[in-house]
Amino acid sequence: MRRTYKRTIPLILAALVALFSSCGAETVSSSLSPLDGSSSDSSISGYSETASELRGVYITTAYNLNFPSRAGESAAELAAELDAIVENAVLWGMNTIIFQARAESDALYSSEIFPTSAYLVVNQGDELPDGFDPLEYLVTAAHAVGIDVYAWLNPLRVTRGGSAENPKTDLSALAETNPARQNPELTYEYAGELYYDPGLPEVRELIADGVYEVVANYDIDGVLFDDYFYPYPEASGEVDENGDTVYIEIDDADTYALYGDGADIDDWRRENVNLLIEACYNAAKSADADCKFGISPFGIWQNDDGENGGSDTSGFEAYSSLYCDALSWAEGGYVDFLAPQIYWSFDKSSAAYDVLANWWNAQLDGTGVTLYISHGVYKYGTDEWSAAGVVDEITAEIEYARQLISYRGSMLYGYAALAADTDGVSGEVTSCFADEILYSAPISTGAGVNIISHDYGEYLTLETVKLTGTSDPAYPVTCDGKKVSRRRDGSFYVTVTLADGENFIEFMQNGSPFVLKLYHGSDFPP
Repeated sequence: MRRTYKRTIPLILAALVALFSSCGAETVSSSLSPLDGSSSDSSISGYSETASELRGVYITTAYNLNFPSRAGESAAELAAELDAIVENAVLWGMNTIIFQARAESDALYSSEIFPTSAYLVVNQGDELPDGFDPLEYLVTAAHAVGIDVYAWLNPLRVTRGGSAENPKTDLSALAETNPARQNPELTYEYAGELYYDPGLPEVRELIADGVYEVVANYDIDGVLFDDYFYPYPEASGEVDENGDTVYIEIDDADTYALYGDGADIDDWRRENVNLLIEACYNAAKSADADCKFGISPFGIWQNDDGENGGSDTSGFEAYSSLYCDALSWAEGGYVDFLAPQIYWSFDKSSAAYDVLANWWNAQLDGTGVTLYISHGVYKYGTDEWSAAGVVDEITAEIEYARQLISYRGSMLYGYAALAADTDGVSGEVTSCFADEILYSAPISTGAGVNIISHDYGEYLTLETVKLTGTSDPAYPVTCDGKKVSRRRDGSFYVTVTLADGENFIEFMQNGSPFVLKLYHGSDFPP
């Protein structure tokens, strides 16, 4: 039964040989060319629902990284730190602060469910210092200067520690009011940390109650979960008979026995996370229908294996390792936005920024779910970026994203680097956000898919060719069943690999096919 709280409701070759097309071949005409560096589409004919680009900064409370600077500060000290955060956000051209209001099973706000955070007070569960509520103060201060506030909540982590040197698995060390201490059966231990078990209905209800509480009692503009659901895998220190690393097992066998119902355990875990997200979305909307709810998932959903529709990457993937299926959340309609953590540069071979930005752009095209991108400004000053000669990376990333049809803004992770202006990053961001950028939902132009000639000729010796096309901006496009990443005017390009002989490449938009016939091989024409 959901608890009742006081509610304060605020609120992406003309055809070499075209076999047929049941949709028109009219070329999209737009005042914005995705290739000319333009950044505002406010003048584009046929667009509506104009809104400003989201420009957000993450404020991390875990480990006292960004706020507060230490536990046990006075109300005056806390207020001064939050004032400085708001002032910096204004200085840098931000319009959104993503504030980590729950780092663990705790709260940096007044809560009837979770104890006051030990990052804020000396002992977890102590009273708010002089009654000072950081979230309430931040919302008031930020709204006064036109900045939105999203409550960033970590749903399932109970403690933060480590299996070797700093294990934190003692429930008795938690505040007596901590739900984990009161209900230890809701938790499991993994690699020196405690987690809530999302396979338990009681856990999903608890987390949803927590979302409801914060949305109902604070005039926040959004709720964001990050990438922590099931724990990141940690090596056990052993290898199997093939010499492969053995990872620590998640201790949810009893929960699976109760609720698994014979399902594959990986699928079951993913469904548990799906149910959690859906419950939290519904809780947020029941408290305030205007409050946005979304997730900042790990940047790689799945690596493409030729069949799963994943990205052309080769890194750690959330789907199989964290049991997070972000596409299910979008397709199910229980997120308003996704803000994938694409914390890699353009030249990262295993996970290139543009490859991932295009992939997420394609997947969200036509879903009604907004794409924001989380950028890793914390990498300025590191060996990976600065020492490797990576410069002006964030500017390049944001300007690239602005071409994409699903993109509506950026969230920057690394407040400390911005505040220190590491390698000039705050000046770079300020310049990048100097001008207002407007985005609008595209409406139909009535045009169909059209492929623009690149003068390959009718008979191709090339095995791989790049096709550039245009489309109706209002409807997503697939090429041989896979969604295509499109620019804001509906234009796109795809790379296709040809077999010997005749190749039939089918584009589909809004139920209408456009089929391209290409010949490949030295013995053609027949």
